[in-house]
This record gives sequence, structure tokens and C-alpha cells, in this order.
Amino acid sequence: MNKVQIEINGSPLETERGTRLLDACTSMDIYIPTLCYHPALPGYAGCRLCVVEQHRKGWSKLVTACEYPLMHSGESFSTDTEKVWDSRLKSAELLLARAPHAKEVLEEVLGRTIQSRFAELEVDNKKCILCGLCYRLCHAQGTAAIYTTGRGANKVVSTPFHEANEACIGCGSCAAICPTGAITMKEPPGKRAIWRQLFTLENCPVCGTPHITQPMIEYMRERTELSEELIRMCPPCRLKHLSSGMRIGMAT
Repeated sequence: MNKVQIEINGSPLETERGTRLLDACTSMDIYIPTLCYHPALPGYAGCRLCVVEQHRKGWSKLVTACEYPLMHSGESFSTDTEKVWDSRLKSAELLLARAPHAKEVLEEVLGRTIQSRFAELEVDNKKCILCGLCYRLCHAQGTAAIYTTGRGANKVVSTPFHEANEACIGCGSCAAICPTGAITMKEPPGKRAIWRQLFTLENCPVCGTPHITQPMIEYMRERTELSEELIRMCPPCRLKHLSSGMRIGMAT
């Protein structure tokens, strides 16, 4: 059978076998806090804010909803118990010790005030919680320009040897996906500065807005079937162009 029957917070649910528990909760409008999760990437269980309590025959354990696959019928989960919140808040306190400047984001995600009992670590970037979203996305799209280096409190996300990396195409995806704003990307007129590199931005042929780097254009040429015109268009103009084409197609 490709379906499994489970129970979340006392309510039954039938879902596809292999569905992530987090997705099952979302389908039931049950909010689960996450910081290291993105639907386009595999579960990572880095922040551990998504833990829920799994019940089995008189005992229970915590599982991370972002990577737990629902494979068997009869499983039961609770998302709002004392055990769950004790774990979530302790994880948040540890994240706060490393990234005190991410306090507002952590509290917003959890919906609770956090006061860490742990001493602040001496780190360079006090916003980075090492959720891994930036470098996992970078690797997933095939550029692999950034990695984690170091260990323990010295672990950071960076380019190899903390130097400019030719693999970086200046797309800014890492900065866009970062949940705490830990990655700095600056855009002086016609330029983009990120990861120790300064890129020149090419203009959109429709509206003239500078938005794309030459390495990004080359990347899209190799990996997409978009025309050169569409590649060079900024996202709003590209969307308008494609939408217009759809309307014309429907009219004919």
C-alpha cells in the first residue's frame, strides 16, 4: 500500500508513504517552527526546532519533523507537549549563545521569548546559526562556492581558504535563503559585492535595471533552455513576458 494512516495531535490523517512529517503537519495547518528547512532541499535537522513527540506503546521519543519519513500506519505524534517545548527552547538557547544577534528571528519563529542560560561564544558572525541553508542550496544548484570550515565555536560558512572563489556566480541565492541575515550582499550602483568578489551587473534589456552577473548568464545558458533574451531579463520583466505569451496562446 502507498498510503499510511497516522495520528497527529489526536486527529487522524491518511497520507502517502514516505511523506515528511513536517509536510503532514503543514497539510493539517499545524505550525512547526523551523530555521534550517526549505522545501526545495532534503531535511537537515540542524536547528532542531522542529522536534515533535512520537508515541509508541507506552513510551515516546523526539523526532525531527523536517526529515522524519512516515512509513508505517499506526504512528502517533504530538507537536505541543512539555517535552517538545523543553527541547525546542534548549535548542534555541544554544543557537542564541552562538548567534545573539539572531534573537529576534528565533523568538519570531518560536513565538516565545528566549533568554539563554549559556555563555555567548566568541564568533565573528553573531547572526549565523549554522543552519546550512546557504551552502546546501549553493551545492544543490551545482556551484558549490561556499562550505563550512573549522570546528566547534570556530566553525563558519565561507569560501575555501577565505578567499574569492571562481565558482561563485554572484547569484545571491545564499543571502536570499539565509533566515537571519547573516550573509552580507551589497549592491553599489551597477555592482554586486558578495563573498570577497565584486561583480558587474548586466542590465535588463526591457527595463534597464542592472540585475544579473556575467557568470550567472553563463550558468543559465548551460543549465536552462531559456533564450538569451529571457536570461538577460530581470525576473519581473521575464514574468510579464511569459505571462503575455500564455495569454496569446490561450487566445489562439
